[in-house]
Amino acid sequence: MSGRALIETGADAITRWIARLYFEVSYRVLAGTAGREFLHAASDRDEPAVHGYATALDIQALVEALHPLRGETLLDLGCGNGEVAITIHRRTGCRVIGIDAARRAVTEARRRAANVGVQRSVRFLVGDLGSPPTGASAAYALDSLMFARRPAHVLASVSHSLEPPGRVFVTFVDHRGLDRRAFARLIEGTELRLESLDDVTPELDARSRKRASVARRTIRARRSPAGGLGLLLVLAEETAVMQLIRRGRLRRWRFTTIRADTSSSPS
Repeated sequence: MSGRALIETGADAITRWIARLYFEVSYRVLAGTAGREFLHAASDRDEPAVHGYATALDIQALVEALHPLRGETLLDLGCGNGEVAITIHRRTGCRVIGIDAARRAVTEARRRAANVGVQRSVRFLVGDLGSPPTGASAAYALDSLMFARRPAHVLASVSHSLEPPGRVFVTFVDHRGLDRRAFARLIEGTELRLESLDDVTPELDARSRKRASVARRTIRARRSPAGGLGLLLVLAEETAVMQLIRRGRLRRWRFTTIRADTSSSPS
């Protein structure tokens, strides 16, 4: 293995370790009473209560893009606490396999699936997003690939594990603030083509503002120092997100990719 390859392999390992540590801490923080109260209060009635930015609009766009049918299998890349996978199964009847690097997230997702009796149709695994099981009809990744060092490489790997045309629905928070053309170049290549690409940064801004407001309100209502500390971390994160959006340094994209040999231009 060349020196450059060794450096890239080491960088990938460090990136995965940092992302795994971040999510292990995050899910530990939000596993308590204050964290659960926050997640439900920060989500609208028709939205999954997730630690992230997924909304009802994302779920609707996902279903419209992938058209999952009863009996088919979808992959949830970065499944978190499992709420999105459970929601997709209930809405469409398809099976879902959720994958996450954070063991605590997978443990929580399995608990939630068992609580609502869908554990046979919605399964969760600890694993690498870039090495998913084969044979699924399509996949989705809601704000999880931004933690991958080479998101296009991960997407290509996932796409080739799927049945043709290898369709993957993605929401992606880009910390570089790339414009549409530059972001499309980041994703597209010899293996992938964009089927659709939409800038949904205003939705991210609204979601972040709501999460910050709910975190402040929950902090004031709680007496637990541990719960308050966790919500202070959430508040700090959302404050940073809102500032970066205002400066044009942060954008959120919603897009669908397919394998290049079955591609069409982005709408």
